[in-house]
Amino acid sequence: MSFAGARAAVAPDNGLAMALWSLQIALNTLWSPVFFGLKNIKLGLVVLIGLWLSVACTMLALWQVDWFSGLLFFPYLVWVSIAGALNASVWRLNLEENS
Repeated sequence: MSFAGARAAVAPDNGLAMALWSLQIALNTLWSPVFFGLKNIKLGLVVLIGLWLSVACTMLALWQVDWFSGLLFFPYLVWVSIAGALNASVWRLNLEENS
């Protein structure tokens, strides 16, 4: 994430890519305190859905600025997908507790 952001930061016409990069890093930072700190599994899932969307959009925007930076975001999108599946499973398995 950092290397992709650093490459895009010095590229021309990077405004949208850097704005989306900032959004995804903020959502990434928010998820752990919501899920683990507040133990709010449902809100964590909402944050993770927003994170997934922002990572996908960031990857596309980075690709247009610097194709290698966009490519570097693909494993991150896979990781967020796995984290989302795990978060959704934890929420589903604890429906009675979360009601």
